[in-house]
Amino acid sequence: MNESIMMSGDACNPNNINNTTTTINTNNDFSTTNHPYDDDDDHHPNHHNIISSTKTSTSNITPTSIVSSRGYRALKPPLPYLSAFFQALSNPCHEIHNSQGYIALCVAENKLILDTLSRRLLQQSSQQSSQSYYYCHAAFESQDNYCYNDMRGMMHARESVARFLTRKFLQPCTNSTTTSTTISGEHVILGSGCAGLLNGLFFSLLEEGDAVLIPAPYYAAFESDMKVMAQCIPVPVYMANPSKGPTVEELEFARVSYKSSVKVKMLLLTNPNNPLGTVYSAQTVKNAIDWARCHDMHTVVDEIYALSIHDTSDDTNHDTNDNSNNDTTDNNNDNNTFQSVIYILDNQLGHNVHFLWALSKDFGSSGFRVGVLYTQNQVLNNALSNLNVFSSVSQPMQSVIAELLQDDEFIDSFLNHSRKLLRASYEIVVEALEEMKIPYVPAQAGMFVYCDFSSWLPTNTFEGEAMLVTFFQDQVRIIMTPGECQRDDRPGMFRICYAWVTPNVLRIAMERLKHVALDRMRVGGIGGDGEGNTDHVNLQQDVMNKCYF
Repeated sequence: MNESIMMSGDACNPNNINNTTTTINTNNDFSTTNHPYDDDDDHHPNHHNIISSTKTSTSNITPTSIVSSRGYRALKPPLPYLSAFFQALSNPCHEIHNSQGYIALCVAENKLILDTLSRRLLQQSSQQSSQSYYYCHAAFESQDNYCYNDMRGMMHARESVARFLTRKFLQPCTNSTTTSTTISGEHVILGSGCAGLLNGLFFSLLEEGDAVLIPAPYYAAFESDMKVMAQCIPVPVYMANPSKGPTVEELEFARVSYKSSVKVKMLLLTNPNNPLGTVYSAQTVKNAIDWARCHDMHTVVDEIYALSIHDTSDDTNHDTNDNSNNDTTDNNNDNNTFQSVIYILDNQLGHNVHFLWALSKDFGSSGFRVGVLYTQNQVLNNALSNLNVFSSVSQPMQSVIAELLQDDEFIDSFLNHSRKLLRASYEIVVEALEEMKIPYVPAQAGMFVYCDFSSWLPTNTFEGEAMLVTFFQDQVRIIMTPGECQRDDRPGMFRICYAWVTPNVLRIAMERLKHVALDRMRVGGIGGDGEGNTDHVNLQQDVMNKCYF
């Protein structure tokens, strides 16, 4: 049984905001005490190796004598299901050569478009006099790329990104070149993915022990981003309708609930949302920011999926903002067409609103480690010119990206192609879910579907969810993201990431799940009827121990 996804302790408990950290004693036993910054080190895949390595030494050697308490805190993986994912990598499913292998549906990456992007980066340039010039040569042709430079990014790269953001996120309504309709490269900072930039934001804007409000369910690794270095505390905001985003009343309830124990100093929004795949209306975003500003809080808006909006239910060009209604605060504007916070605020972010994006999702390039922060807070900007030495982007990669983002024709074609591929895989999943009668959240964006397997739980608890996680992994060989790790308060929710595998492998995964659904109908449940009223042992023998791969 894989410990990293069992979640039997506090690792994914949404009610345990203050979590735990490990205290070491001379007997090498791991006891726990309340601590706001760490949780469930037992679920780290190397945990037992740590214990065994200390037990083979003298009794005076303990984990904290090998590394500091900060180093020990960093042992916790950013995602609780990482070891299950690594197991899947060791024996992956292939439609022809290994149809019985593991299928990882837990990674929000778009591998569907990698061939298209790699061909573009490796092709010859038609604009160069030399026929041997390839676009990737931009990485090494300038001697500046070999030397120290501004840790926030080389200015030509920051200006290229600023132009891209202006075109794709701000989308000016007029031909004016005033400050409000253009983004300055001076306000753009490049970092090693959104995680590195988030770490810098938490470290620079908050104090140790300050709290961050995050609408739940949310991306599991946000907690690691704020805990490991900045030692800040995540506070889930639970909502009546998570798909629409938080209301002012729900934000205020969360703030008041925790203000006696922690200082709530930041709001973190993800739009489009992960794991729901939905888009917040412009009004929802603006209301949340106005509320945060009233309480002297910073707002970070993560728009990492903004260019992966694949919903084609209307004729909107989801690649850019819809400028047909310039009044983004119109109370009648409820259509949830995506609009960037940069556009919603008319490019007036001030010192307390900060925009994030990266190539990791929309360009399927998480390995490039290129994240983008747009902030008009000059003091923060200056601070990151120092701190970003720990998470800067390599200058050869900056030059490659700077050249790529200037190619408007390719970018537009590439993103349109990506959306079509995402939608096709999305439909494979939702058609199967509908056939199995599994409820799901209709997604507009991203590369995942959030669905409700609560009817398959042996008991309607998070312990029951952990059992179902293990069943999926061991008997179905499918790895999905469980809702508890995303701080959902409802057992049985799962995120299915469908763009990390080919459509044919995705179909194999859906067929496996459909076979489970058929057996459920035959025996009345995975480990029971959802209420714990069926003979669990008999059903384990009939279903839980059956292989579906």
